[in-house]
Amino acid sequence: TYLLRFPIVYLFDVIVCIIIQNKMLSVQLRQNELVENAEHANQSKSDFLANMSHEIRTPMNAIVGMCELILREPDISESVRDNCHNIQNSGRSLLSIINDILDFSKIESGKLEIIESEFNIASTLNDVINMTVTRKGEKHIEIIAQVDPDIPSGLYGDEIRIRQIIINLMTNAVKFTESGAITLRVSQTKQEYGINLKVSVEDSGIGITAENLEKLFTSFQQVDTKKNRAVEGTGLGLAISKRLVTKMGGFINVSSEYGKGSTFSFVVPLKVTDERPFITVKEPEKIRAVGYINLKKFANPIVEQKYNELIDEMSEQLHVECEFCHELPTLKQLLADKRVTHCFIGREEFLNDREFFGSLDSSIQVIIIQDSLNSVQIPKNMKCIYKPFYTLSVASVFNNEKLLNIADGRTPSISFSAPKARVLIVDDNIINLKVAVGLMRPYHMQTLTADSAKAAIALLRSKDIDLVLMDHMMPGMDGVEATLMIRGFEDEYYKKLPIIALTANAVNGVKEMFLSNGFNDFVAKPIELSALDKALKTWLPKEKQQRPVVEVAEPKKPDADEQEEYDLISPAMGITYTGGDEDAYLDILYTFITKAEDKRNTIQRLFDEKDWKNYVIEVHALKSSALSVGCVKLSELAKRVELAGKSDDIQTIQAENSALIELYEQTTEQGRMHLKKKGISLAQQDEPISAEGLDEIPADRLRALIASAKEACDNFDTDGIKVAAEEASQYAYKGISLAAEFGKVCALADDFEYEQALEQLNSLAERCGITEV
Repeated sequence: TYLLRFPIVYLFDVIVCIIIQNKMLSVQLRQNELVENAEHANQSKSDFLANMSHEIRTPMNAIVGMCELILREPDISESVRDNCHNIQNSGRSLLSIINDILDFSKIESGKLEIIESEFNIASTLNDVINMTVTRKGEKHIEIIAQVDPDIPSGLYGDEIRIRQIIINLMTNAVKFTESGAITLRVSQTKQEYGINLKVSVEDSGIGITAENLEKLFTSFQQVDTKKNRAVEGTGLGLAISKRLVTKMGGFINVSSEYGKGSTFSFVVPLKVTDERPFITVKEPEKIRAVGYINLKKFANPIVEQKYNELIDEMSEQLHVECEFCHELPTLKQLLADKRVTHCFIGREEFLNDREFFGSLDSSIQVIIIQDSLNSVQIPKNMKCIYKPFYTLSVASVFNNEKLLNIADGRTPSISFSAPKARVLIVDDNIINLKVAVGLMRPYHMQTLTADSAKAAIALLRSKDIDLVLMDHMMPGMDGVEATLMIRGFEDEYYKKLPIIALTANAVNGVKEMFLSNGFNDFVAKPIELSALDKALKTWLPKEKQQRPVVEVAEPKKPDADEQEEYDLISPAMGITYTGGDEDAYLDILYTFITKAEDKRNTIQRLFDEKDWKNYVIEVHALKSSALSVGCVKLSELAKRVELAGKSDDIQTIQAENSALIELYEQTTEQGRMHLKKKGISLAQQDEPISAEGLDEIPADRLRALIASAKEACDNFDTDGIKVAAEEASQYAYKGISLAAEFGKVCALADDFEYEQALEQLNSLAERCGITEV
C-alpha cells in the first residue's frame, strides 16, 4: 500500500509545484507586461512633452523675439513701447508656466538631473534682479539686496537650478506683496568641502496662516485661493524649488506671520574653485563716501528699516568710510570734509536740489540712485546706479568701473561686439530667422542665413564661417543630422567649427543629446539674450571680439527715388536678411539674377508638360529665394501658385502662370539695374553650347566625373561639383555637350537643390549609356 501511495503523493506534489510555478510565471509575465506598458506610457509622455515644448516654444520665440526688436526701435511712441513691453512680459510669464509644468514632469519621472559647472554668483544675482525688477513693474515695492561680498568668485554647482529657485522665491514675493520691501539676502558659511550658500527672501506681503504653511510645498496648490484668485501661476514653483534643493543636498524652510509678510530660505552645499571674494574695493582706504536719501518719503516704515540695515552693513563689508543722512543740511556739513570722494543721492533728492549738486567740486563723484522705469537724464559729470542699490554696484563705482543697467529689461546690454566675425544662422522658419538676425545686429557681426540644413552645409564650403547657430527640428535633414555630417568631413575646420543648437525642445536630457551629437552648446527658444550672449562670447574666436559698440548702425535704406524706382524689389529688406551686410546681399542678388532665366525656362517647361509635382517644387524654391533678396510681390505670387498646386487647384495655376513668369522677368530687370548702380556688371546669357568642335571624352573618364559630381552632391559640396563640371565642359560625348549638361547640375547646386542635381546626373549617365556610376 505504501509503495502504491508514494508515487501518487509524489505525483500530486509535482502537479502542485507545476501549478505554483505556472502561477508564478503568469504573475511574472503580468508584471513584465505592466512594466512594459508603464515604460511605454512614460515614453509616450516624454515624447508628448518634447513635442509640446517644441510646438509652444516656437511661436513663443517669435512673440518674445519680435517684441524685443520693436523695443529696440528708437522712433516708436511710448504707448506702443509700453504695449509691446506688456506683450513681451506676458509671453515670458506664459513661458515660465510651461517651464514649471515641464520641470515638474521631469522631477516626477526621476529624470531631472543636477548638472554642475563653475559659475560666478555675480552673474546669477544680475539675472535674478533683472527678472524681479521687470516683474515688479509699477508696484510700489523696494527691492533690497544684502549680499556678502566675500562669497568666493568661483563656485561649482548647478547655477541654472540655483537661479531658478531664487527667481521662484522672488517672483512669489512680488506676487503677494503690494507695497513695502522685498529683501534678498545672500550669505555663506565655510565648510571643509567648500561653502554652504544661504539665500533668503523676505517680503512685507500678505503672509501665510499657520494651517496653510503645510500646503506650501504641495504640487498645484496656492494657499487662500479665493483671496489670491488674481495671482497667476501653476502652484508648482515652491514644490519644484523644494525638490531641487533636496536633490542638491540642501534644505528649504519658511516662516511667516499672517498679514505682515513671509521669509523663505534655502541652503545648498557648493564646492569652491576660486577663493577670491566676488566683490572687492581696490583701494578702500582712499574712499570717503557720503549719502543723502530721505527715507521718510517711503510710506511703509519697513523700507526705512531695511535701507538703514543695508547701508550700515555695506560700509562694514566693503571696508570703506561711509556715512548717510536724511536731510540736506546734514549732507552739506558732511561735504565740508575735504576728504569726501563720493556722494550718493536719491533721484527725488537730486531733482529737488539739482543746482546745488551741479555746483559741487569736480573732485567729488556724484552718483544718483534711481529706478530704471522712471529714470531721469543725468548730467555727464555724474554717474547713475539703478536700483537695487547694493554692494556690487557700489563697489563698481568705487573701482571706477563701467556700470551696466542690469535692471532695465527694455535695453539689454551686450558684453562685446565682433564686426569681423561671420555667423551662419540656420532655421526653416523665416520669422525665427528674422528674430535671430535682429537679436544679433547689436554685435555688428556679418550674419548669413540658411533656411535648410543643405543650404547651410553648402555655405560652409567656403570655410570662412566662425560660428553656426543651428535649428534642431527642420524638414528633410534636421540639425542633428546636419551637424553629424559636418563633423564627418575630413578637413580639420569642420571638426573645430563651433555649432550651437537653437531648439524649442527644452525637455530633460536635450543638452546631453546635442553635445553627444557634435554640438558645442545649445540655446533654448525663445532666445534669452543673456544665454545667447554667453554662448557667443564663449565660442566665437577671442581675437574677433572687442568692446561693445554703443550705437548700432542701421542698414542703409534706399532714398526716395530708389524706393519709387524699385517697386518690385527692396534692397533694404534684402539687406536685413543678411544682418546688414550689403556685400553679402549683393552676392545673393547676383546669383538670383544670373540663374533667373534658367529658372523661368524650367518653370515654363514644367507648366507646358503639366508636371505639377516638380512645378510646385520649383515655385516653392522661387518663393523663398525671391523673399531673401527683397522681392515681396514675386514671393507672394509664387506662394499663391504653390498653395494652388498643393491643393490640386490646376485652374489657378493655369490662370496665374503667365503673370508669374512676367513678374519674374520684370523683377529680374530691376535687380539688374540695382547691381549696375552698385558697379556690378552681369554677363549676358550665353548661347546654348554646341557639341561641335569639342573633343570626345573617354567613357571611363566621363564615368569618373559623374561619380565625383554625385559624391559631391551627397556631401552638399558645390565646389566639388564645379570642379568636375569645369573639366567635363571641355568635352562632348556621343553628340552631347557636357558643358551644357554639367552647367544645369551646377545651377541646381547653387540653389541647394542637390536631389535634383543628382537626378540630372543620373539622367545624363542614362542618356550616355554610362553604367555602374
